[in-house]
Amino acid sequence: MTENQTTLAIVLKRQDYRENDSLVVFYTKEYGKQVLIARGTKKQSSKLAGHIEPLNLVNLMIVNGKGRNYVGGISSKQSFLDLKEDLNNLHWAFLGISWLIQLISVEGEADERLFTLLNNYLTTLNQASSGDSKKEEGELAFAVFSFRMLAIIGYEPQTKNCLNCRQELKPEFNYFDLQNGGLLCPDCYNKNQQINIESYFKMSVASIQLLRFIFDNNQFLGKKATLSKKTAHEIAQVALRFLQFRF
Repeated sequence: MTENQTTLAIVLKRQDYRENDSLVVFYTKEYGKQVLIARGTKKQSSKLAGHIEPLNLVNLMIVNGKGRNYVGGISSKQSFLDLKEDLNNLHWAFLGISWLIQLISVEGEADERLFTLLNNYLTTLNQASSGDSKKEEGELAFAVFSFRMLAIIGYEPQTKNCLNCRQELKPEFNYFDLQNGGLLCPDCYNKNQQINIESYFKMSVASIQLLRFIFDNNQFLGKKATLSKKTAHEIAQVALRFLQFRF
């Protein structure tokens, strides 16, 4: 960026910086990940402090500095208040964001798909939190977010053919290869699992169908989906284990 810019942004993380300032991580619609100094936000008189809280969707002005850029102006557009009061969904929100921060290490590389995905993720969790929130709603939203994020950055797993023998997978228990990102048929799993059994996750037919549906339907956000608690838990665990094992 060669001059001051304005953009929509989502606050990912805030931490103390120097005596009176904060260091804030944003994911912006037009400029990707940005780590900016927010000046004077530890002072009681600060007008910026309330707007730089994590999970806020904001209008952001980025001002170029000699070293690190800083927040020139900011105003909240959506605060996701119901989500912030729901401990279960708040857990899934911050877990997804922590992986986004880790996987998107380079600043300034914009991807509007990631911004839209993140905004939809928080919106879905916020709407689920406005009523009687169920644990499986947060788990499903996390799985959808994680697998879509992985697909966008180039790590979409193989879900329709066996990674090893390349044969079309049958509607039965198959095994997710956490190291290589995709499914193995039972025969190939039995040949390979002795090497490192911890790198495989057994998946049910329902979870495999759901995983394929996530990749085949980009508009699916996980809202009002009818599925069992077991399937929601399983798909969330596959997503989390894949992230932990691979990255």
